[in-house]
Amino acid sequence: MPDMEPHLAEVVDQLRLVFPAGIPEGDADYGPLLVILSDLLCERNLGVVVEAAFGLDRHVVRNQAAAALSIRQPSARQVEQLKQRMVERGWYLEDDES
Repeated sequence: MPDMEPHLAEVVDQLRLVFPAGIPEGDADYGPLLVILSDLLCERNLGVVVEAAFGLDRHVVRNQAAAALSIRQPSARQVEQLKQRMVERGWYLEDDES
């Protein structure tokens, strides 16, 4: 990850640890993941991180994240369940407000 800010590289490393096989856009956890990442990252950085971790187009990811925060918003329960599974797999990053 050349030229990537260290804190973004850390998020990419964590995503690869938690989702070693990646995460396809159609996966049930994809929307909740975008919501979780939206709590940690600005829109631009979210796209950069998901592209680096999973090879998805950063611009498409940003649009999908906006949808996951509005018209296709996953339930709070889905988000919390995914967050718990991520922690069980080694995720340790949290948003600044928790």
